[in-house]
Amino acid sequence: MMNDESQLLLMAVLFKNGHPRRTQHILKVYSLSKLIGEHENLSPEKQQLLCAAAILHDIAIKLCKEKYGDACQENQQIEAPSLVKHFLNTCNYLPSYRNTILNLVLNHHNYNIDQGIEHQILIEADLLVNCFEDESIQKKALEVYPYFKTKIGIQILEKLMKNE
Repeated sequence: MMNDESQLLLMAVLFKNGHPRRTQHILKVYSLSKLIGEHENLSPEKQQLLCAAAILHDIAIKLCKEKYGDACQENQQIEAPSLVKHFLNTCNYLPSYRNTILNLVLNHHNYNIDQGIEHQILIEADLLVNCFEDESIQKKALEVYPYFKTKIGIQILEKLMKNE
């Protein structure tokens, strides 16, 4: 079987070693990415790329905290490539998918480049989850609003901003 998304998700969740917030973050970003991607009518290939990147977008945090004591973006940029490649190889992702997924993972906090619709959706899903996880949801939602472009992403974010 090629591109075993279910196995990739399981591996990523297990890799978090029971850490509640990080495990839930993966699941939420994955779910919102999948939802937004389906509403944007992504091709099956782009949907697979997006979902894999959503699963792996923060995979390096645990290792960075252990190795450096800090999971800053610079450290994640160092550690993510080998982890992403390992996970994708183990789950039989097509070689032609691996670089694209890695680029999405490495750039999911880079809001000033356009790497296509999958990149945009990954950014939006991660920002939405960050809003949910923030103590001041409405304030955080207002801060990130300029980065949203998809119809469903904007719709969800606007609901957050109006929620009392």
